[in-house]
Amino acid sequence: MPIQITRLVKSYGLWLCLFIVTLPAFANPQVVGHISFVKGSNAAQQPGAAPRILGKDTEIFQGDNIQTTERSFVIIEFSDGAKVTVRPDSNFTIDHYDGKSANKAAQLALHQGGVNASTGDIAKGNPDRFQIKTPTATVKPDSEKSEFTVAICDQACEEKGKKEAAANAERTEQSVVARVVDVKGDVSAINRADKNAKERPLSLGNPLYNSDSISSEKDSYALLVFPDGQKITLQANSELDIKQYNYQIKGKKDQVLLRLANGGLRALTGSIGKNDHNAYSLDTPVATIGIRGSGGDTETDGTSLNQTTWQDAMFVRTNDGVEHDVNEGFSLSLPSANSQPQVYRTPPNAPKPNEPRPDTNKSDPKSVFKEKPPAKGDTSVNVTKGRATVDSNSSKNTTKLKEGETGSTNKNGETTTSPIQSNETTPNNNQNSPENLFDGDEPDNSLEGCL
Repeated sequence: MPIQITRLVKSYGLWLCLFIVTLPAFANPQVVGHISFVKGSNAAQQPGAAPRILGKDTEIFQGDNIQTTERSFVIIEFSDGAKVTVRPDSNFTIDHYDGKSANKAAQLALHQGGVNASTGDIAKGNPDRFQIKTPTATVKPDSEKSEFTVAICDQACEEKGKKEAAANAERTEQSVVARVVDVKGDVSAINRADKNAKERPLSLGNPLYNSDSISSEKDSYALLVFPDGQKITLQANSELDIKQYNYQIKGKKDQVLLRLANGGLRALTGSIGKNDHNAYSLDTPVATIGIRGSGGDTETDGTSLNQTTWQDAMFVRTNDGVEHDVNEGFSLSLPSANSQPQVYRTPPNAPKPNEPRPDTNKSDPKSVFKEKPPAKGDTSVNVTKGRATVDSNSSKNTTKLKEGETGSTNKNGETTTSPIQSNETTPNNNQNSPENLFDGDEPDNSLEGCL
């Protein structure tokens, strides 16, 4: 492990600077980039050599270990056009960087703190060859152009996570109401209650909230699990609105109110519907689906409706207020909102949806919704542009993150994902106000006068 450059810089400041410039010169290794922006006290060190204080336009070499102090950071511009911001209180090594030969590759290591990365030509030619390794994961871009933040959780991060988990233990209307436990293709969500909300691509583990509208594309589906045990498979080319989901909220009655705007879904009732049939309602443009049991398929094109029950019993309430029972093994066809429904025994050879029935998924709601706050040493990745892949160092688990997603990987190889909650930007160029990483004056013992 390199010597603690930050400790030397903060302790000796200008004296260290004067000492370093009097040292004899060593043969320089390969130049791989330069510093395009610097703030505060930062230094780089080659193996076996003395540390170098970093200033604007300082050359960066292969093998450099870079350390930043509190409220200090540097931006490195590499030979292939990639940019990396080494954030305050960080320890970062350039193990290998080749942006010019036919075998372009970058192998970087984050030991402490965090970095923001914006990829260049190496990732454009082969995203898999640009890698940032941490103690728990290896992070790679998954698109020709990606921007992402990689950070290692410290003691303060762990304590903050515990406080947030304790606060989230008490359910409110703003709590997570479902999570994605199986997904294929392109499925996205947008929150209709927030006029500034953006569409969120969904992947494994992503949360959903009240007022979310979920849409699936061709050859796509998502299987959702709710805290009360309800499971829903949203089929391809479908749109589902979570109008209201209340569960174990103080002062609120448990309730499920969903709307299938178009397409199809396969639903398995949870404890809310089992304990109170009237607490569950699935609206469609044609009729309302209620339950007397627990499992069935619903399909609508906006003008007609088909309902099939494969477990226990359900019913369809038409516009005239009449309820039509659809028992297990039976189907109902409603050609239009004002027509008379037909109930018939489902033929053995009737076509079945390609998407999995939700009762085939064995996810335990208690495990799915158990708070897993980050612990010291965990790696977090925020993707702000493009896509990224997170490979666990201790298992074969691979997690793909899309733009707007964050993932956290622990020492056991487990990765949890969610939408990015903060408005954090990626200051990877001088046009993006890198000084906004933090507010306030220059840190004490600045070496700017020496550079």
